[in-house]
Amino acid sequence: MRILKLFKKHVLALFTAIVLIVISCNADLALPTYMSDIVDVGVQQGGIASPVPDTIRAESLDDLELFMSTKDAKTVEAAFGKADKNGIRTYKGTEDERADGSKLADIMSLPETVVLSLNQGIDADSMGDMTGTSSEKDSDAAQAMPTPEQMAAMTPEQLAEMQQKAAAAQNMQKQIDADGGKITMKSLRLGVEGGLVDQSKLVEGANEMADKMGSMSGSIVTQRAVSYAQDEYKAQGIDPADVQNAYLGRMATTMFGLCLVSLVATILTGAVASRTACSIARDLRRETFNKVMHFSPAEVGKFSQASLITRCTNDIQQIQMAATLFIRMCLMAPVMGIVAIMRVLANHTGLEWTIAVAIIAVSAVVGVLMGLTMPKFKKMQSFVDRVNLTARELLDGLMPIRSFNREEHELERFDKASLDLMTTQLYTNRAMSFMMPLMMLVMNCITVLIVWFGAQGVSDGVMQVGNMMAFISYTMQIVMAFMILTMVSVILPRAEVAAERVEEVITCPTSINDPSSPKLPATSASRGELTFRDVSFQYPDARADVISGVNFTTHAGQMLGIIGSTGSGKSTLVQLIPRLYDVTGGSISLDGIDVRDMTLSELRRRIGYIPQQGRLFSGTVESNLKFAGDMVSDEDMRQAARVAQAEDFIAEREGGYDSPISQGGSNVSGGQRQRLAIARALAKKPEVVVFDDSFSALDYKTDARLREELAKNVTDAALVVVAQRIATIMHADQIIVLDDGHVVGTGTHEELLHNCPAYLEIAQSQLSAEELGLTQEEIAAVMEGGER
Repeated sequence: MRILKLFKKHVLALFTAIVLIVISCNADLALPTYMSDIVDVGVQQGGIASPVPDTIRAESLDDLELFMSTKDAKTVEAAFGKADKNGIRTYKGTEDERADGSKLADIMSLPETVVLSLNQGIDADSMGDMTGTSSEKDSDAAQAMPTPEQMAAMTPEQLAEMQQKAAAAQNMQKQIDADGGKITMKSLRLGVEGGLVDQSKLVEGANEMADKMGSMSGSIVTQRAVSYAQDEYKAQGIDPADVQNAYLGRMATTMFGLCLVSLVATILTGAVASRTACSIARDLRRETFNKVMHFSPAEVGKFSQASLITRCTNDIQQIQMAATLFIRMCLMAPVMGIVAIMRVLANHTGLEWTIAVAIIAVSAVVGVLMGLTMPKFKKMQSFVDRVNLTARELLDGLMPIRSFNREEHELERFDKASLDLMTTQLYTNRAMSFMMPLMMLVMNCITVLIVWFGAQGVSDGVMQVGNMMAFISYTMQIVMAFMILTMVSVILPRAEVAAERVEEVITCPTSINDPSSPKLPATSASRGELTFRDVSFQYPDARADVISGVNFTTHAGQMLGIIGSTGSGKSTLVQLIPRLYDVTGGSISLDGIDVRDMTLSELRRRIGYIPQQGRLFSGTVESNLKFAGDMVSDEDMRQAARVAQAEDFIAEREGGYDSPISQGGSNVSGGQRQRLAIARALAKKPEVVVFDDSFSALDYKTDARLREELAKNVTDAALVVVAQRIATIMHADQIIVLDDGHVVGTGTHEELLHNCPAYLEIAQSQLSAEELGLTQEEIAAVMEGGER
């Protein structure tokens, strides 16, 4: 994609944006996990996150160790410090070591479940295998009582042990009777201390209990272990509400911190994206405009002025917007989707298939919409071009449109171009307006699907409510990430078209270029010597030469006049001098050097060119007259204004040379604008001054004074004057007459009157025979091809 090529100079910015996006996405996607913990732990478990309590009484820990293997008991002992004066032992390990699902939590969960049940009381029959106190066991024990003879054979130690067990059994039974016939931790502890209960059987019995609970054991054991921890805190005098509030406070603080991290990262990402996109647009605009400034009229005509304006403005704006979206959304969406998928897969909820369903549904919606709108998006930029072109033509041709009463016709033409653009935009906007409702429908349906099947998991005890809520959040994030990519993909094609159009301008080969080995005139060369040698020119894609076989030489201090009928090639001829076009045959040399062997800056520094329509720039009179740069001094400026007959009206303006000039010189008359344009060219003191029909806007009196001042003051430059009026060039040192691109006459005014019918015909259309100094017979002879 062309859009990606624009980021070559901004790799560091891209890397920074990716890092910030990863930070932001991880902070955002951690929030559902904390929300799940608030529901599951903070609400349902009273803020107790782990079966391993912060503090535990020494006797309670001893009770738990009855149901642990020796190895596990040592692990638990190592995790708690020594008992204080109140008999409280404090956990001294890390949070990770005590987290739910850790080794230490797994060791303590089952004993806590059993002890919790014993504290609440358990039927003797259900604990018979552990304690040996069931009715069957009692009868077996009675049958196993030793006979008097056996007792007589016992040693004193054996008799003492037997008596101790009998006393322990009696005390245990009394405790069971006191507890309503149920075995509690107190009675079980008496049995263990009296040697009636084997600890290994307690461990085996606890494991058998977990096996009987089957797949539900994890959830049930965790919940029962948390209940044990709550009871333990109560026994220590700790209010459960304080524990819950402390946990919720920690979660709230953590979530608020994550929100701040996400906020800062998002703001920084936006700043990086905006700065990068603006830099790309700035560089593109500079490069495009610089390229256009080097275009010859041929390249400008190839694209059209309206299209070049659109490409430098609207198209680059589209690229800038796409660059911003690429960094902020295109990079964010995959990161968010990947992180969300990793968190979903880490939970193992069994609902992962719903994500696939959601992505397939979103893909179907987007695929249909993209198929409907993409062809229209590709046409939209050409319609923008046409609207700009039509608007420009209307504004440039406002006067003839009004004079010919064609306003209604031109408005209809503009409405047609605008209507095509509006219809296309309405079609795409209406089609894309369906995207968000359909996406919301998909997301809501997926939410219902997750809740439906998730509720069954909660009912079966294999999933908690908080986990289901977190899964919904992650699924929505994944769907949103995919949706963001598809929405951006709608904008990127239009930006891709814009990038292609801008690239066409930047990569367009220019027909007028600097030479690889530029040359400069010798210091001894004649200044202002302009020579045409068999010059021919043909416009690009034209079938025939517009100019052919032109030869002449003029020198500094001389005036060369060029005249001819409309369309004879006069303006084209003088446009070859500053290389607005290059000759297609022959050569043009200035000061003995072919103009194609000079750099464009050097050539145009030596030439002052005044086009038919003098165009001024917004600013002041001084800024326009010094348009050539710092090389123009104040004295040069004032001298040029005097020669161009502009000094009087400049002095009359408020502010004089500092008076404002509006865009295009619209606040001065046509004649004043033309005189300022002439003064601007003279102020740079060129070697050759080219007047391309620049006197047509002047009255005869001003024309005559200007030519007189030129003859007096501009003696170190060659003057090339294209004119329609004979009076403008009749005093020229040499006059060239063009007809259909060919030179049909060369000489002075007097010579051409007597030997060039084309010149005489033009002269007759403007001056009488008496003014020309010719008789009717002389005129007839010239027109017939004779010479008098």
